[in-house]
Amino acid sequence: MAAEKIQILPLRRVASSSPSSGDYRSSESESPPHKANTKKSRTSKPKVRSGCVTCKIRRVKCDETKPECNRCTSTGRKCDGYVVKPRKKRSDCTLLKVPDSTVDIGPAEPRALGFFHQKTAPSLSSYFDADFWTRLVFQMSYAEPSIRHAMIALGTLHEQREHGLKTVPLMSADVSPMSENGAGNLATGDHFAIAQYNKAITFLSKRMSSDSAIEIALLACILFVCIEFLRGDPEPAVKHFKSGMTIALASLSKSNTPGAASSLERIKEHMLPFFNRIELLSTLFGNDASWNYPVELPEAVPDEFRNMREARDSIVHIANLTIRFIRYMKFRKYNHLVFADDLAQQQALLRQMEVWSLTLDKMLLADTITDRDLDAAKTLRIHRLVAAMWLRKCTIPEECGCDQSMTEFETTVSLAEAIQSVAGTRDQRRAMNSSTFLFDMEIVSPLYYVAGKCRHPVIRRRALAVLKKTQRREGLWDSNVAAAVAERVMHIEEANLTFLDGNELPDEKSRIHNSQITSETGTNRTKHDVTFHTKPNGMDGHWKIWKERIVVL
Repeated sequence: MAAEKIQILPLRRVASSSPSSGDYRSSESESPPHKANTKKSRTSKPKVRSGCVTCKIRRVKCDETKPECNRCTSTGRKCDGYVVKPRKKRSDCTLLKVPDSTVDIGPAEPRALGFFHQKTAPSLSSYFDADFWTRLVFQMSYAEPSIRHAMIALGTLHEQREHGLKTVPLMSADVSPMSENGAGNLATGDHFAIAQYNKAITFLSKRMSSDSAIEIALLACILFVCIEFLRGDPEPAVKHFKSGMTIALASLSKSNTPGAASSLERIKEHMLPFFNRIELLSTLFGNDASWNYPVELPEAVPDEFRNMREARDSIVHIANLTIRFIRYMKFRKYNHLVFADDLAQQQALLRQMEVWSLTLDKMLLADTITDRDLDAAKTLRIHRLVAAMWLRKCTIPEECGCDQSMTEFETTVSLAEAIQSVAGTRDQRRAMNSSTFLFDMEIVSPLYYVAGKCRHPVIRRRALAVLKKTQRREGLWDSNVAAAVAERVMHIEEANLTFLDGNELPDEKSRIHNSQITSETGTNRTKHDVTFHTKPNGMDGHWKIWKERIVVL
């Protein structure tokens, strides 16, 4: 057991001079020393052991602000968090220990925490968020049981996915995860995960009733969203996201007191970027945001990027503003309601994308750029390319408008192939191919767009090949489902083609304008209903809409 986890009592002092070594006589048998030679002893008080690790090492008083103390952050130091001693007679005290391997060691909790530590946290970190998932989350879990139990639930579900186990929804039509009978119809492997999920929600409710605990609530929301992402259930994921986003946006208007300012900075730095990315995922699944975006377009790109995470956050801002505009134009373009102001907004967004690209290029010239940074840059360039193609097309009703972006389609697929096959070191390639669950979008959603909207038979088949090889879920995007739906779109559109070498493209009336995917959340998660929309009688003609069921084994 580490020394800091053992409670050491303060040293006891005696008023008389110490006996010599080996002399165990009582001090009462000795003559009292002369009064003039008596030395006053300092009052002994127990040392405070609840401060952060950094302040203990520096031997300074810690202000004990969670999750990082102001004493460290105000001086530019890195706060290494807090170590909480396990209390006696607590059956869950072993939750504070992370096992060194995922070998079955008995209790399920440390096993799940071990899997989260070794597999889930690195997978969720991707290229950009290692500090958040491997340090901040664990720091807060030591003191906050709601975070710890959410980590256990998430680690359990991730391990099930790694091993190919099927899961069922946390909520049926009439059962909520807080219900005592909520786990009645769950598969055996999910009983433990749902119990931990319920504990996390219960502890968070109690925590919120005692004080504001904004940072704890936001982190819990992120973990809850991850749990629902992993289960492929978008409705509760969106509910958690909206609750957290409401709290995050409200926190931005808190008074600028020293304590509030420190908490606000951590929320802006660590929490709000997650909710901005969840909004991107949510909007792609048809959920429009009802609030003003917290960043204006002119502020989306700074003068320079200090690291890849800043570049990622910047393109997320542009992408969110872009998709809000695309959603606004969704039906207007078919009703001849594209006006000059709309085209001006479109051009402003495209200009910011170009500024972003130039700023990224400037950062990549630095000597400190690593192979991993170059891989991350490829992913971000894919996002920028797809956002630009989609933005240019959103004011044009004809699907043939996509054919103007063949160069961008080919570049996107080439970047994805480079990331998956040849980029970086062997360890990077192994991590890329072994990760089955990521919090963020990387290549699944962009490649789904390319495979569905690029009508060049060769390029779209390359996109499909990368999707089929990926074998993972990014947020709500499952690569197997995306590949199956895109392949069905391809077969519908190419039904009347004679050659598949790129010299012949599908005509307008054969092209799919939109595909809406509705996945079942029951015990059989292989069935997905897809609604297709075409315009076989021209842009002013009626829609042809039909539904098909696609089975993904």
